[in-house]
Amino acid sequence: MTEKINNDNTWGILSLWYNWMISYGALTLLILLSLWIKPLIMPFVAFGLQLFIFARIRHNRSRRTPECYILPFIISRVLFWSGVAMVVINFIHVTGNAEHLFSAVNPSIPFITVLITAPLTTLICAWGYFSQRRLSFCRDCRMRNGTPAERGFLGKLYTQEGVYQVGTLLIISLLVTIASWTYYFVLYINENLTPLDQFFYVWLRVILWIVSSIYLALRYIGILGYYRQNVQGSLLRHGRSTRLRFLLIHGDKIAMRVPETDPDRKIDLDEKLDTPAQMYIHRTDDETLEDAESRLVSITRIEQPVDIRFMYSNLVGNADCNIYHYLCFLTDNQRDQLNASTPNIVWMDLEQIVNAINFKMTAPLFAAEIVRLHTVAMAWKTYLPNGRRRYPIKHYRPTFHIADIHKWDVDYNNPQWIYVADNNQDTPFFHSRRFWRNNINGIGR
Repeated sequence: MTEKINNDNTWGILSLWYNWMISYGALTLLILLSLWIKPLIMPFVAFGLQLFIFARIRHNRSRRTPECYILPFIISRVLFWSGVAMVVINFIHVTGNAEHLFSAVNPSIPFITVLITAPLTTLICAWGYFSQRRLSFCRDCRMRNGTPAERGFLGKLYTQEGVYQVGTLLIISLLVTIASWTYYFVLYINENLTPLDQFFYVWLRVILWIVSSIYLALRYIGILGYYRQNVQGSLLRHGRSTRLRFLLIHGDKIAMRVPETDPDRKIDLDEKLDTPAQMYIHRTDDETLEDAESRLVSITRIEQPVDIRFMYSNLVGNADCNIYHYLCFLTDNQRDQLNASTPNIVWMDLEQIVNAINFKMTAPLFAAEIVRLHTVAMAWKTYLPNGRRRYPIKHYRPTFHIADIHKWDVDYNNPQWIYVADNNQDTPFFHSRRFWRNNINGIGR
């Protein structure tokens, strides 16, 4: 089982390079094929390559450990809008309107592919790079697979490298755009493509793809070496495991373990506020409430019975371990027992917890749990499962109190409520956004 963790994480690292090769390679192939394929056919080539990438994105969503597909998503958009631009240019030429719009027209070369793809790649990469956390594609990934913290080593790596790859392609495409259009206005003669034109507009782009692929191969070989030397050892201590986490609630407050401090060196040994009740067990995909209650009692030494409820689980997307999250509602006596048996316990209300999360004082997993709890509960209280308003009040916002969680009969494990929170009757273009998400972005439910 431990070997499987290593294999999954190793492939996860190498998949970043593989996806660069395939995605940027598809864009490079479009430019290369323009040497032999007629301009009237090129839009269909672009759409065909876009469908190929689109199919890979949809397939990735069904994997047990989905890979980061932000770059294929970006390239898919580039190919789609490049095809649309080619259709428009071809239409203008076919209808004979090109002479009225442009001073110099060559019907045999209505467009040069790289002059379309390069600026579009720059614009779409800039959009993806500077708004990644707001992208519907990335939000959907977090909805389905959890936050980077919940996805373990690969989740954190994917978050880092997804941004890095998009930024790298942004720089490459910006330089290509500047160089290509400068060459077009200064040296290019709109009669035919000379060998020099072909080298500059086509073969140089192929060389860039090869060089960038070699560079990223070296980068991920280095990351793989770091993983085997520094990360693999810590994962081996747990092996193929399951992680249990319990949010301990009493009244309107949640129990938190404050960071321990070394009295000599004055440093934090545990850097973040977190729940005081969590543990690793041998891997299981069927943890019962009775088992979870027994394990909670063993680590907190509070009396039974405990009012414990399943919250949600992260069963996919994490090669290291799966995670079960629970809500536990304590009596006055159980709270006192917890305070006596567990050091460094504080009880925090919602305002204190929100402030701690905003100032990044909490563990990422705890922040993810609170965000999930609030997001699902507010969506459930405000909207129906289909996204329509539960009450005929536009932009109605119900109250949220920790003490009320005990009374709510909501399934926090149902991703439908997270989709509803993201796209509902109070968001602009409710129906069109749902159609676009399902059929164009490739992230349908």
